[in-house]
Amino acid sequence: SLWAAAAGRPSFGQDAGVLLAEFSKEWPEKRTPYRTEGDQTWKAYALSLRNLVAQGAKAVPHLTEALSDKNPQVRALSARALGFLAAKESAPSAIKLLDDPLPWVACVAADTLGQFQDAAGLQALEQAKTRLQHPDVVLHVNKALERKVPLEEDARELLLKMEAKSLDVAKIGQPAPDFALKDSDGKEWTVSQFKGRKLVALVFIYGDG
Repeated sequence: SLWAAAAGRPSFGQDAGVLLAEFSKEWPEKRTPYRTEGDQTWKAYALSLRNLVAQGAKAVPHLTEALSDKNPQVRALSARALGFLAAKESAPSAIKLLDDPLPWVACVAADTLGQFQDAAGLQALEQAKTRLQHPDVVLHVNKALERKVPLEEDARELLLKMEAKSLDVAKIGQPAPDFALKDSDGKEWTVSQFKGRKLVALVFIYGDG
């Protein structure tokens, strides 16, 4: 399965075209979007993204071409990977993806253009804001325009450090594993500091992974 194949550490020798072909087999065109799938599937998606980004600049041509793949899952994954690679040269193809017939794919395209902070991409987002109708796509377009900064410096590094075992540590009915996250003001919080004192709720206002 794709989950088993993607579970290891990222290999810098893998070919992006091969990775995308394997992903397409596991995620056929008519499959439901990954957000409605089971645990193993979204973990495979995350690790496939990691492995593609691990290829660096040499993956960009494959990923750019895949933005027009007939499989919408491949289009979305490729756009997401290009955002993490800050591949501004793929902006023209990403701009076309704003008009994808599937809104959830267009949402990823908007996110990617926001990460690029490319002049042509930002202009296209401004134009799309008044042209596109789907509320989810418009939301992502607006968020991309509000971003004002490119991909965060440590985002790619954190993705590449991701391991399969770290995606399966939280279990329903068991104590939460300790971890640290920063809030919107940059202050770091850990789960352990609230142990025995209060309930902890994590709310992610915006973000699709």
